[in-house]
Amino acid sequence: MVLLCLGATRMAAQVTGRIEYQRHEDYEAWKVCPIEEQGLIVYSFAKDSKKGKRYFKLELYSTDMKPLFTDSVLVDKDMYYSNFTYENHKAYYVLREKGGTFVVVGFDPKTRKVSLTDSEYTRKGSMRDITIMDGTMVFSSTQKKLDRLGIVNLATGKGHFVDMHFEGMKDKYVYILENTIIDGTVYAMVRVGRDIHLLRLDLEGNLFGETNLTSNVEETILSMSISKAANRLFATGTYTKARKGGSQGIYFAQLDNWQFKNLKFYNYLNLKNFTEFMSKRGQAKIERKKAKAARNGEEYALKYTMATHPIMTDGKDYFFLGEAYYPTYYTTMIGNTWVTQFGGYDYTHAVLAKFDEQSNLLWDSCFPMNPGTLPMYVKLFVSAGFKNNNVDLVYADGKKLMSKLFKNSDGSVIQDEKSEIQETDNEEDKVKKARGAETQHWYGNNFVVYATQVIKNQETKDRRKVFAITKYTIK
Repeated sequence: MVLLCLGATRMAAQVTGRIEYQRHEDYEAWKVCPIEEQGLIVYSFAKDSKKGKRYFKLELYSTDMKPLFTDSVLVDKDMYYSNFTYENHKAYYVLREKGGTFVVVGFDPKTRKVSLTDSEYTRKGSMRDITIMDGTMVFSSTQKKLDRLGIVNLATGKGHFVDMHFEGMKDKYVYILENTIIDGTVYAMVRVGRDIHLLRLDLEGNLFGETNLTSNVEETILSMSISKAANRLFATGTYTKARKGGSQGIYFAQLDNWQFKNLKFYNYLNLKNFTEFMSKRGQAKIERKKAKAARNGEEYALKYTMATHPIMTDGKDYFFLGEAYYPTYYTTMIGNTWVTQFGGYDYTHAVLAKFDEQSNLLWDSCFPMNPGTLPMYVKLFVSAGFKNNNVDLVYADGKKLMSKLFKNSDGSVIQDEKSEIQETDNEEDKVKKARGAETQHWYGNNFVVYATQVIKNQETKDRRKVFAITKYTIK
């Protein structure tokens, strides 16, 4: 009965702070970036430019939404937002332009110092999977079917580029899946044909190690992330046994002597409640296909993509968290031709799983999620941590703010709080229209919601169009 009382509850989300920017101001294209207990950063571009330059402004607010610091830097007028990173209590925003140049605007909230790093990447090439750590930026890039790894020293702007050539393999079959920096070493996970190679480089771009991780693995690794927990390196991600399509499940392994150790695969359909987000009809269809495959001595599998979090540890076991999503597309008429365009990623549900040191699955839990937005790049919406040794997750789900607490021993949900999002902190204000609404977890039980709003005051009948940033606290 005690556990039932601790179960699903509906809590109040109170408005505890609000900032409004008038649409007629001199700045536009606001970006809201929470930096945990250090506050909130709002970035924006000046509307006007002069001699090909315009100002890029940074504003720091406290957790009480009070202004603390403002500064501006001049950048090329064609610069646009690319990537925000908050690492080791420092904030970095990467601005790019089509010509192949980029700027990294760094900010230290403690010293209030702003830094600016100019550099270049592959002209007319992509720039993806940006990682910034310890003053070094690493990214992947593709130009004319050639993949490159870029490493940039943010203090000097000096960059090193490593081309991905592998003997006996055409460049078009080589692709960098992911990169990261751990303890001063750059790790690049590279697909070479169907195999996955792990490259280790120093911060100058010098290669000092390479290993084929999958030469004896039947499954095809589709995604791979490396993270460190309890002084051990772990690899996790998604896999498939099919020739094409999305992933069929997740895997978990340690890295020992730069090889997989205790590599184990888990089909999505063998996870608890993985299809719960579907309609009853959809779940029944999956069960029929699963049974048919079993009668034929086969294993039916779903095909999904998964955004994976770094591995967490309680000092004994290890926790995997992944957010399932799929790409969306829409078709429009341009001239006399129908054109299909990418519409962003739709997130459906998440998986939390606990593994022991031998990669045995101890328990798993799946739960639906709906961020209410379709990001154009793969991002993580759920924030995870430990509370009294239990796993605490907070995230936004549509117009609700969610807080879930999972029992460490068996994965049962011992606390499930749902809070409705109010409109404003003024009872007389009514939001008539809202566009581009987004919600992010900030810190603790605090969230930030921002959107362009048209607001009408019921008492004065005045209307105003603003970009509003509202802080909500679950109490």
